[in-house]
Amino acid sequence: MINTYTASNVSLDSTTVKIMEIGGFNIASLRHGLIFDEGESSLPSKLLGYTTETMDNSFGSKFSTVYGYVQEGDITISYKQEYLFNVPEGFYFCIVGEFKIIGKGRCVLFERIGVRGVFQIGGPLEKIGRVAYISGCSDSLLVFPPRIGDPCMNCLWFPRHVRQTMHIHPTVRFAIVTKGNGRCVTPEGELPLKEGYVFKLKPMSQHCFFTDKEEMTIITYHPDSDWGPTDDQHPMLNKTLISKT
Repeated sequence: MINTYTASNVSLDSTTVKIMEIGGFNIASLRHGLIFDEGESSLPSKLLGYTTETMDNSFGSKFSTVYGYVQEGDITISYKQEYLFNVPEGFYFCIVGEFKIIGKGRCVLFERIGVRGVFQIGGPLEKIGRVAYISGCSDSLLVFPPRIGDPCMNCLWFPRHVRQTMHIHPTVRFAIVTKGNGRCVTPEGELPLKEGYVFKLKPMSQHCFFTDKEEMTIITYHPDSDWGPTDDQHPMLNKTLISKT
């Protein structure tokens, strides 16, 4: 029988450091600084938050790429001490190397150490995904892997009254609930997911998501991929036709 924890006795606010745990899930509220640290793993990654301006709002390193999403308000990204980029609420980004965040917005940051991504800013999020996902959900690839094996960032849309099939992922997942409410369900029990919650899902952990009267949207970070361009397979090469005569 699944244990149910009501929202009233596990609710989080933006100042707490409490982390809820059930099965392979670790759930917290979005707050400033480091929240989940998998920096010593085989796919070194971290989940951080930006919620307020402080003396040191520096993120990333020359050895990492940061994937981010602006949950609330607007932020400005200061990059390489010569570029300023305004990123409004509902937009996402991928920053290679070191940068600073300025402004009163709130955003989540997924840092992948040892990988060089491609700088980009995109958005706003659409209302439904471009491709189908399991159990009536949909998905869009927001930040693609430049080469097969590289990290990626996706957006998942859950309609009302979804009862997802139980499943696993082979590598860690980081995510933020950007809109709506739902529940994460495991063989050990379930916990509520609310707008602004972030979570870590441990590798090979059985889980699924339920929604009730509300839709739910989640931005999810994958530290690796099994799809993407290779030297032998990519759109430029595949559409290059060379005559043999």
